Amino acid sequence: MIKRLVFIFLALVVFYVFFVQMQVVITRKHRAEQGAEKPSEQKPQRVLSFSFTKYTPEGQREVEIEGDSADILSNTVHLMNVMAKAYAEEVPVTVTADRGKYDKKKNKIHLEKNVVATTDDGTRLVTEALDMSPSEHVVETDLPTQVKKDNINVEGTGARAETNLKKVKFQKNVTVVVQNTEDKETGPTTITCDGPLVVDYEKNIAHFRDNVVAQDSRGKLTADTMDVYYNRVSRRISKIVSAGDVVIENPDGNKTYSDSVIYLADEGRIILGGDTEALYFTGDANKALGKGIV
Repeated sequence: MIKRLVFIFLALVVFYVFFVQMQVVITRKHRAEQGAEKPSEQKPQRVLSFSFTKYTPEGQREVEIEGDSADILSNTVHLMNVMAKAYAEEVPVTVTADRGKYDKKKNKIHLEKNVVATTDDGTRLVTEALDMSPSEHVVETDLPTQVKKDNINVEGTGARAETNLKKVKFQKNVTVVVQNTEDKETGPTTITCDGPLVVDYEKNIAHFRDNVVAQDSRGKLTADTMDVYYNRVSRRISKIVSAGDVVIENPDGNKTYSDSVIYLADEGRIILGGDTEALYFTGDANKALGKGIV
């Protein structure tokens, strides 16, 4: 009888141990199934303060990138809160954006949303998307873009610029506003054109093309092409050279027509070239066209 009870007791112990082990195995398997995800379903871990610097073969800095990223090991790094610096002749342009991506193989940077590029000399470019090619020292966009430097504000659709923003080409629908800081009574000078427009900030000249209109409180000038020279010291337009169906109209409605016009702002002098024709409604010719007319 006692042997039988001992046998039953041992059988129960063995069964209990077996049951406990099975429960442990089942629990581990269940947890493993819940925790395991397919590679495509796994959520990438965000890596804060991503930083990358690329150098030229000569050992000079070419580009620096900072931001938040979740895939720093991939060939294309997707970024948030981006700050990028591209160097051209050791003069950097600093670009910030809400998001972007960096192609390691092509060394290309694409930035989107609230894109702002600034240089140490005060040039500021604003757009909603921008592509940077640090090795080629070029930035470009197809979207509406604004560039402001000193008292000159330029807006247009589509822009391509040197990385240091010393030379910018706007593709179309261009509007330039020059604030006359020394002559507030005259007010700003506004120049529009269909485009393109090339602004060379280093040489202080802007080349306007196609359906150009320059206007301020003193009158309006229209032409096919127009080169506007800017005095960096006085921050004023110093000279305008226009060509192709040039028309000058003053506030009284008087008009002159010519093949070309050179306007010397500092001298207050207008030089007409080629075939000229005048249409006067009031006053005399000299009053209508200004002094020193050739």
